[in-house]
Amino acid sequence: MEGPKPYPLGRLGQTLGSARCRQPARIERMKQSLAMHGQMTPLVVTARAEQVELVDGFKRLWAADMLGWPTLEAVVRPLDELGQWTAMLLLNRGPSSMTPLEEALVLRELTKTGLTQAEVASLCGRHKTWVSRRIGLVDRLHPELVEAMKLGLLHPGAARRLLSLPPGNQLEVSAAVQHTKLGPQDTERLVALWHRTQDPQARRALLSEPRASLRKQYGETPRSPPDPRLSVEGRRLKSCLERIETEALRTMRRLGSELSAADRTVLDKQLQKAAEVASRLVSALGSARSAAFASASDGSSEMS
Repeated sequence: MEGPKPYPLGRLGQTLGSARCRQPARIERMKQSLAMHGQMTPLVVTARAEQVELVDGFKRLWAADMLGWPTLEAVVRPLDELGQWTAMLLLNRGPSSMTPLEEALVLRELTKTGLTQAEVASLCGRHKTWVSRRIGLVDRLHPELVEAMKLGLLHPGAARRLLSLPPGNQLEVSAAVQHTKLGPQDTERLVALWHRTQDPQARRALLSEPRASLRKQYGETPRSPPDPRLSVEGRRLKSCLERIETEALRTMRRLGSELSAADRTVLDKQLQKAAEVASRLVSALGSARSAAFASASDGSSEMS
């Protein structure tokens, strides 16, 4: 079997990357690992007519591109359509595991090859209910919420609790969940209350003050104590970061809506200013994480 050899980054096809979540925090961790340790594990690719397609190592590729690396080491494996998706799952178990959404996207691709969910489960060494739950995340969840999960803005456990809602209502309930930082259990309770509340005005009131509605129905929900590792300033920053996540999700929804040409013209300067601020924020966040990574001594290793 041929060993690893260097490939220019531009020659590595990323078609299968549609099933991977390009989360900035994970890529930043990989970037730091590559910068500190170099490439420790070769990518896995498969040959196609025009080029080689990347099967495993997307975070390494994206991080290497950010670092300006010209090549990465890769090994070629002969994989057909079924084999490429199966390999992607099996190569990302354990510490290099995928997010639930990524697993769901790969599992759905496996069913497109003609396999039943039971056959996919057997192939992956999982129970068929696990496969069904994962695929349900992408088949029954509103596309905007799938994108929110890709960005890490919506917890998969909370997303699963929204599946019993019509797609349009998933958006409004999710907005309330994100705004008030409800966990999966409280999200499940909120969805149950929404189903029992038939009056539209009462539903609006429920979603405007979800925590108050939950306390009235179920009593006080114990809150997690402040993280003792954080200083007062650290807790303030944590609160700011949580608000940024909420507002980022809300803004992305608005950007994805059908704005008129007139709206876009009027908002052009503000959109440009927001993009500049967002760029500076991403840079500041990256610098803060780099400093934290440099001071840590946990020996974090490279992941897929």
